[in-house]
Amino acid sequence: MLRVAGRRVLVIGGGTVAVRRVKALVRAGAAVTVVAPQVESIIAECDVQVERRAYQSTDVTDAALVVIASNDAAANEQAATDARRVGALVNRADLPEEGDVLIPAHDHVGPITVAVSTSGVSAASAAVIRDELLASLDQGWVELLTTIAPFRTEAQRCINDPGKRLAALKQMSHADARSIMEAEGAEALAAYCRRIIEQARNM
Repeated sequence: MLRVAGRRVLVIGGGTVAVRRVKALVRAGAAVTVVAPQVESIIAECDVQVERRAYQSTDVTDAALVVIASNDAAANEQAATDARRVGALVNRADLPEEGDVLIPAHDHVGPITVAVSTSGVSAASAAVIRDELLASLDQGWVELLTTIAPFRTEAQRCINDPGKRLAALKQMSHADARSIMEAEGAEALAAYCRRIIEQARNM
């Protein structure tokens, strides 16, 4: 879970792995630059800057994260060295264990992110496990978390006492909240959250 919104990310490589990385980074709001002699057409269609050429050491300048996903072993090693020289984090598709960041197989359902890593052993297996977890996910959690999200923001804004704020936040996702959602629906849960916030403010 790395926040990259608005931050510069360099992706070295333009093949299948790079496509997956670019899609995820764009969804996360990163400012992505892709450098590779050949780039899949789907990458060019994304909201990214594309440089169709070989990697150069100056490409890492100002990058917060460098994603190395090319088939050129020498360029990959040079990019990793350059990235560390400028203090950028590194994700290596060729040698995951030598990077700073592992990118798991992941997907989103409402506010829930399901992510699975096999520590680089098998990306395909990680994707299968992710899909199995998503298929078994209780959709009630999605509705509950979507409903309480704005009240969580309100509680953080208007309950000044840290202890009372933490207690209120816990109550909103407690078993009682699940029971209200299941028995009475989202409107009843919203009313429950309003009462919790009001009580915490008045205590």
